[in-house]
Amino acid sequence: MIVLDLEWNRGYDKKPLNEILQIGAVRIERLGGPVVDVFNACIRPTVHKKFDLGAKKLPEGKEFRSSHVRFPGAAEAFRTWCAGETAFAGWGVGDVEVLNENCKYWGLAPFPAETVYDFQRAFGHAAGADQQIALWRAAEYCGIPDVFDYHSAVNDAMYTALLSAWITPEDLAYRPEPAPPRRRRLALRMSKLPFPKQPRQKVGPLPAPEDVLNAKGGRNPACPLCGQRYSVARWFTPAPEEGAAGQYYSVFTCPEHGRFLCRMALSQGEDGQWSGRWSVPAITPELKLEYAAALEGSVHICRGPGRRRKKSKTGRGKRHEKP
Repeated sequence: MIVLDLEWNRGYDKKPLNEILQIGAVRIERLGGPVVDVFNACIRPTVHKKFDLGAKKLPEGKEFRSSHVRFPGAAEAFRTWCAGETAFAGWGVGDVEVLNENCKYWGLAPFPAETVYDFQRAFGHAAGADQQIALWRAAEYCGIPDVFDYHSAVNDAMYTALLSAWITPEDLAYRPEPAPPRRRRLALRMSKLPFPKQPRQKVGPLPAPEDVLNAKGGRNPACPLCGQRYSVARWFTPAPEEGAAGQYYSVFTCPEHGRFLCRMALSQGEDGQWSGRWSVPAITPELKLEYAAALEGSVHICRGPGRRRKKSKTGRGKRHEKP
C-alpha cells in the first residue's frame, strides 16, 4: 500500500490547475506495519506565477523554487517507485485526484488507483469523532512526537502511515450517513470603488482576546469613502491549519458606497494583555481567499457591554412606599 501526500499551489490566475509542488509517499505492507520505503520529490512550479496563501506557508518553499525537477519527470519517477501498486491511502481522498489532474494537464498517463483508502475518515470512526480530525491533532491524540514539520508532503505521509496503527479494517470500511445538503452561501460582492489606503487602528490592551473583538473601538469601522461608521456583529477566523493565527475578518455595508471587508489581527504582549489592530484593506484575490477560509472556520459573535436601565424622569416604574 502506498500512503500518498501532496502539496500544491492553486495560484491566483485563471488556469484551473492545482499545480503539484511536492510528492511525498511511503510504502507499508499492512495497517500499522513498518515503513519499508520512502519517496520525496520537490517540483519547480511552472504553471502559476504566484503562490497562494497556503502555498506561501509551506516549509519547503525555497526547495520548490530552486528545484530543477519538473512535474513530468517527478511523476515518472514516482510511477517507477510505485512498481505497479494500485492501492493508495491518504489523509483524505483528494490527493490521487489532484495527481491525475496534473498528469492530464501534462499529457501523461493517469495512475491506476484501483483502491483509495481514506485514513482520516477511518481514524475519525476509530476515535468516535463526529467530524474530520486534522492530521496534527490526530498525531497529538495518539502521542506521536511532532519531530518533523507538518505540511511537508513526505512528513505528512509518514505521520499518516504511523496513524494507521490505530485503524482497523472495519474502520476502513466505514461509510458515514450522507449529510444533508448545505445551504449555499451567497456570493460575496464587495464594493469595486477605489479608496485611499486606510490606516490601521489599535484596540487594547485588554485582558482577553474576546474583549478586543467585542470592544466598540474595534467593531465600528468607517466607510473608507464617506467616513460614516457602521457596526460589525461577528468576526470569522480560519481553522488553525488553514490560516494565520489571530486573524479575524468581517464585513460591513455602507448604503451609499457598498460592502467592505474589515480585518483584525490579535497579538498578546509579554504582560499577558491582548491588543488588536484592525483596518479596512483594499480587496485583492489573496484577501478573498483569506476571507473564504475564515468563513469555513469559526465565528465569534460580538457582545457589547450590557445596557443600563435609564431612570424614569416622571417617576413611573419607581417603587413607592406606603405612607
